[in-house]
Parts: sequence; structure tokens; C-alpha cells
Amino acid sequence: MRSWLIAIALLVVVAGLAAHEKFKIVGTLVNVKTDEVAVKAIDGATYEIDFPENTVVTDKNHKKLDRKELKVGLRVVVMALGHDMFDLEAFEVQLVDR
Repeated sequence: MRSWLIAIALLVVVAGLAAHEKFKIVGTLVNVKTDEVAVKAIDGATYEIDFPENTVVTDKNHKKLDRKELKVGLRVVVMALGHDMFDLEAFEVQLVDR
């Protein structure tokens, strides 16, 4: 009985991890807040992306930068996880011009 409970719990955890998809948004920063960034993508849409404290900001060579380097108007590539394009959380923001 206990092994069945462990198997079910493990299945729930694996299903939860599989529910998130990876997204890559390429564009220009139009707004930067402490907990959110907005990016106008090359497709013309503007995406508001959650920006938690553990999000890494990097240059084009993936060298870590300070979060304060993010400024409106900079070109970025945002790597994010989410269920769809309207529910995203960034895990890396890469400055293209650096």
C-alpha cells in the first residue's frame, strides 16, 4: 500500500514538472519592474513576464550581470517557463548588445 502512495506522489510531481513549457522571447524591453519585465517581441506583441529574484541576467556570452543593468530600450532574449504565452516566469534574461 505504501509503495502505491509513493508511486502516485511521484507521478503527480512528474506531471507538474511536465506541465511547464520553455519559451524564448526575443525583443526590446519596454518596462522593467522589480518583479516583472515587459518585452515587445519581434512579432509585434508585448509580453509581460514575471521576473523573480532568482532570475539570472547575462550578457551574450552568458556571463552573469547585475539586475540593475536592465534598462528600457535594450534588446534582450528572455528564456521563460510557463503554461502559455500569457503565464510566463523568466529564468534568464540575456542582453543581446553586451
